[in-house]
Amino acid sequence: MAQALETPTAPALAPARDERQRYFARNLTLLTLVEGGWGFGMAFGFSGTFMQLVLRQLGASDTQVGFLAAQWGFSTIPMVLAGYFTGHLRRKKAVVVLGHFLCVIPVALLAAALAWVPSNAAKVWCILAAEYAFGLSVGILVPIWLTFMGKVMPRDKIGSGFGVTFCFQTLAGFGAGILASWLLTRNPQGVAPLVAVAAIMMTIANFFFIPVREPETDAEPRAESFRKWIRELVPQLRANPAVRGLLASEVLFSAQYGIVGFYAARAADFGGTARTGAVFTMGVTAAQSVSSLLGGWLVDRIGPKPVLVAGRIAVVAAAAFAWHARSVNALFPAAICVGAFWGVRSASGFALFRQISGKEEVTSIYGLFTVLVAPFAVAAPLLAGWGLSLHHWGAPAMFAVCGIAVVASVVVLVAGVRVRREPTAVAA
Repeated sequence: MAQALETPTAPALAPARDERQRYFARNLTLLTLVEGGWGFGMAFGFSGTFMQLVLRQLGASDTQVGFLAAQWGFSTIPMVLAGYFTGHLRRKKAVVVLGHFLCVIPVALLAAALAWVPSNAAKVWCILAAEYAFGLSVGILVPIWLTFMGKVMPRDKIGSGFGVTFCFQTLAGFGAGILASWLLTRNPQGVAPLVAVAAIMMTIANFFFIPVREPETDAEPRAESFRKWIRELVPQLRANPAVRGLLASEVLFSAQYGIVGFYAARAADFGGTARTGAVFTMGVTAAQSVSSLLGGWLVDRIGPKPVLVAGRIAVVAAAAFAWHARSVNALFPAAICVGAFWGVRSASGFALFRQISGKEEVTSIYGLFTVLVAPFAVAAPLLAGWGLSLHHWGAPAMFAVCGIAVVASVVVLVAGVRVRREPTAVAA
């Protein structure tokens, strides 16, 4: 009787749907529009492939081409500042939006310089100055942007999300390569208008960030001082064997800048021009669009590590093609391999770091990680360009040595980075 008088227990409420799941389609569409505009702009505005041959057409030396490649490593140095100044923010969108607009300024200034600076030698230095300004701006922004992208995507869809956005980014870049090739055929000196279009497209694309829904999440407490903040970060990095293994692998992999930074420039030895760079860009972006989509899909199913390994093997193949090349056409397969690498790296590199770090908020620790790799990423292309300029070694020997170092990085990545598959269930 007592049991009959008890108040019946209310049925348990269904758990609220994760905000990232609810807005995934909306956010993915908006972020794809952003990356599409940036892919179109960067294909002939700040593409390593295209600009390598523009520099050569303007009379740049191998050392100066090496400076172009070195900015990729140099730009990672300020990444640690991003963590210090923004790691405590529970939302990152305002910083991401402002940072993307600031990044366009060097592109617009470069377009003006290419149009109005009369000397080719001066134009070479204007390109390098603009590339470094752009690289430093992006370097500060990248950890914040990656954390932001990871926050707006469900954990079980982060690989696919990155894959889709970067696929459309590179498809837009492929279209830009076609346009650049067509325009440069009719006006071989028309690089300045192309860079101006890059600035316009990137600016328009930035506005699509504004409606993106970013959930508020836990973040690190605000650091009291930069020195104390660094002292607290270093033990976190040292305590994780997988992160240490990835760090050793990335240091060896810095040799890839000798491959990616010079394979297109070598086309100038066989009569290649800026139009050749546009054609190479088409190959790079076509391969990148396929590999980013496939790579993102595979990251969600087999994990990021094997996908990243496959990308590095593609770099080894690029080194082999560049080493053996005796004509412009023989270098085109190297461009395909470089595109395949960039595609899977964008989908898997950050996902692997998040997986082995065991954190969702990784702005700070990722910034420190990249700073430790940066000196090697800067030194590799500078050393390669210096040796080529002084004829201490030829391009085939340089590609061979860099390729061997990349193989060593693959061995360390496979043997030294142990990962566990994350559960596919979405965290509340």
